Amino acid sequence: MIAMITADLQRMLRRRGLMISGCATPAVITIAIAVVLIVLRSRSPVDHPDIGGAGLLEFGMLIGVVATIFGSLIGATIGAEDSVNGTLRYLLLTGVTRLQLFLQRIPVVVISAIALFLPAFVLLVLFTVALPHPTASTPSASAVAAALLAIALPTTVYALIAYGVGNVVRSTGGAIAIALGLNLIGLQVIAAISLALPALEPWMLPIAMARITNGGDSSILVAIAVTLIWVGAFLAGGLFRALRSEA
Repeated sequence: MIAMITADLQRMLRRRGLMISGCATPAVITIAIAVVLIVLRSRSPVDHPDIGGAGLLEFGMLIGVVATIFGSLIGATIGAEDSVNGTLRYLLLTGVTRLQLFLQRIPVVVISAIALFLPAFVLLVLFTVALPHPTASTPSASAVAAALLAIALPTTVYALIAYGVGNVVRSTGGAIAIALGLNLIGLQVIAAISLALPALEPWMLPIAMARITNGGDSSILVAIAVTLIWVGAFLAGGLFRALRSEA
């Protein structure tokens, strides 16, 4: 299975346009933030004494938003590609089962999604140390780990959801549209539901992930369970479709 996962990762890397844009966009945003802060400090060092330090990690949320969008694109693409490219029948002729094909793509989705934001996050951490912050503290290892989790969790979760959607829809364009709709529009709908029905709030995916990364009143175990249920439901739907689809 490791050899097949490696082959799938290499095939994903050959999608240079998607991978390069997915990695470069968050990195460029991070560099742009640093440039803006440097310009602000050069013009008014009294008003902007600290442009580095722990406070800079808060800009990681912008990296997370962009990475989540590209993660959804990658998940939907991997989920639908066998149907779109007509390669499923040839893969099955090698002796691999539909279940193996479905399961081996899950780590490929996760690794590809993580690869999207790592360059930008490394740059962000370097900027927190390198940029001036005379009155602010340098971020601790725990703060860096928390910021990394806040980016990694939604990126991988929505990428896996998009992977499930891709397997169900069997169309790259349709899967991407649905995945992005769940990611962008769905968040607003969920927020409205949680405001109207507070009892459902702990069961809302974005709220559960926020409690995992930022803490909250409810048990973190409940938040983890809710996140796994949401992801598992979409993956189960994708697996059901993958097992029944025509080769």
